[in-house]
Amino acid sequence: MAEDYKPGTVPLEEQDNRKLFCKYHYKGVLVILIPLVLAPMFLAQPILVFRFLYLTFCFYLYYILNVIARGASAFIYITLIPICGIESSKPLSITYYGDLIFLVYACVIMGCAMDTSKVSDRLAIDMLKLCSGSIKRIQIFLTIFVLFTSAMVNPTLAAAFGMKVAQAALVELDKGGVIKLYSEEKPYEVGAKPYPTLPAVGVFLSCGYAAALGGMMSPFVNPNGVTADNYKGLDIIGLVMITAGPALIGVIAMIVWIQCIFFGMLGGKVKAELQEGSANRPAFNQALVEKKAALGSWNSHAKLTYGLILFLFILVGSRQPNLWNGWDKWIGGVGCGLSVPAVFVAILFFAVAANFLFCRYYICREPEKSGTAPSLVGWKSVNTNCPWADIFMLGGAVSGIVCGVPSTYYATVVTALKTDKGGPFLHSLYGALYGTLLTSLGPGTTVAQFALPIVLKAGHTFALPFATSLNNSFLLPTSSPANTIVSGWGNVRPYLFLIGGIVPSIVTFLAVFGTTCILQSSVLKK
Repeated sequence: MAEDYKPGTVPLEEQDNRKLFCKYHYKGVLVILIPLVLAPMFLAQPILVFRFLYLTFCFYLYYILNVIARGASAFIYITLIPICGIESSKPLSITYYGDLIFLVYACVIMGCAMDTSKVSDRLAIDMLKLCSGSIKRIQIFLTIFVLFTSAMVNPTLAAAFGMKVAQAALVELDKGGVIKLYSEEKPYEVGAKPYPTLPAVGVFLSCGYAAALGGMMSPFVNPNGVTADNYKGLDIIGLVMITAGPALIGVIAMIVWIQCIFFGMLGGKVKAELQEGSANRPAFNQALVEKKAALGSWNSHAKLTYGLILFLFILVGSRQPNLWNGWDKWIGGVGCGLSVPAVFVAILFFAVAANFLFCRYYICREPEKSGTAPSLVGWKSVNTNCPWADIFMLGGAVSGIVCGVPSTYYATVVTALKTDKGGPFLHSLYGALYGTLLTSLGPGTTVAQFALPIVLKAGHTFALPFATSLNNSFLLPTSSPANTIVSGWGNVRPYLFLIGGIVPSIVTFLAVFGTTCILQSSVLKK
């Protein structure tokens, strides 16, 4: 049995072969090389803008190339932004604990409760029986489910719920020999979680991308609501008109592209492995019947957990539906963000007992079974399964979007575009590209909140494509909280997001750009 790695021991075996230099030592070189190569940016004007861009390039290059641990890369902004004179540390610290971050924590607690109560296993077995164990049908089923839930409730909650069902389903497929869940690639860091195989990555990415596209076609969720509030020339119905079409086109492109790249639709080793595993599907389907029988009927633990999840969905979906006043308007006072209902239900997961043994004592009756009555979820399981590093990276991405204001980065871009004489067509193209870039780096809701009011000063021909591109959240785990959850739970590395999201991102971008160019004048007149 291999000895566990302990701090102070050599984490990687020694090698004399110089050809293995890049495999084992490239990270140490890039840690020093990236800041040195980008250092001339400090000489450019305006100085605060280029200081901010310098830190942003370092931040994302370290992240994408996996040069240092994600949990360490996440705090580049909070450490160096004050030193560069862009923003003080106090408001910067708040961005790492914003409303979206607490929503992610609540989703993590919900996911742990699903695993502890085996709700995820029960739903996964039902889905596997419906899809007959086919990985392609599972992808389409999860895409439709997450798309609908995201549009009606919230993308982050939809992705978290879908991910837990997907993980439970893939575990069963792995046990049945239909697919392999984990690859044989050795993790760089000793003791790290194993990497998923390409088919597993394809299923996980489908959950994250479907969540983004579902939010794009819905007036119920942000950033569409934030966009409508800031963009006075566009009502919510007009916004849906120019986003629903591109969203549906993006869904089709996403399904086909992921099946080509991660499911081997075009042939190759992955296709051969899936075909080999499909021979085990008849025995696997029979094993599902036995598995469901072993789980038995829904016990009180599973019923209470599932009931609280539905309660959470109702609270979040009815908080601020944008088309009518939700409970956030009815209660008056200050506004309640997404974190309020999410964290409230998360507390209930810890407060509600998993069974009713303790109730019998209050009616002077001895329980039928002796034993304790633990809560629906325990803190130990939450702490173990929480993707801390990925959540910290999301906080860093939010911080970067916020710091675009005090660094005058957004104002500088707007000024340059207002003086540009490219014409309406080029301005619309600039707006769509700029919105796609920013939402690839950080959450679109944060971009709409902080960048859109400044971008509006550049004119409607630039601002409308910019606003409608803010749902194009495909390319990085930091692009949205949904992607963060997918990356953290599934151990999906950033470069796989780039590969899986490049075609859906391009297709959605072109659809958004074409739609806004066609409908821009009529929508603004209305």
